[in-house]
Amino acid sequence: MKTSLASLVLVAALGLAACTSVPARPVESAPAGSNQPAQSGTATPSTNTPKEGVATFGSSYTWEDGLSLTLGQPAAYTPSKHAYTGSQFTHYIVIDVRLVNNTGSPWDPGIAHATLQSANQEGDQIFDSGKLADQPHTTLLNGREASYKMAFAVADPSDLVLEFTPDWTHTSVLFHH
Repeated sequence: MKTSLASLVLVAALGLAACTSVPARPVESAPAGSNQPAQSGTATPSTNTPKEGVATFGSSYTWEDGLSLTLGQPAAYTPSKHAYTGSQFTHYIVIDVRLVNNTGSPWDPGIAHATLQSANQEGDQIFDSGKLADQPHTTLLNGREASYKMAFAVADPSDLVLEFTPDWTHTSVLFHH
């Protein structure tokens, strides 16, 4: 009986997980939010057409429900003296992030997260309150956007793969050079 109950719970959990994932599709450029400043410091998306779930830095992705993500090209970064950079790498990069909510309802960016692989090692996210603003945590109303920067300590700045996961219901997207 324990095996049957455990199997039933596992099947139900996997079934629910499969039903709640919002896939992404490549787009040439993400829409602007109604609150986008006239002179936005975010990157202009490239016109490449990435494969499903994989894009190059400088590209945009839009999920089927209207949530959009644009990541800029990685650039060299110099952390402030009080920044947390991890302990294993001495190369630092920063990436512009722009999220636009056109889902038709409020969306919370507070649980979005990114990981980065450089060469064959996991990069360390840099936390630098002296130079980088926190990731946005205020819920975005429909039609609004948020922009911020993420920084990482990496093994090789020319070999980067970043995985961005907006939340538990959207599929993750991979960005690379």
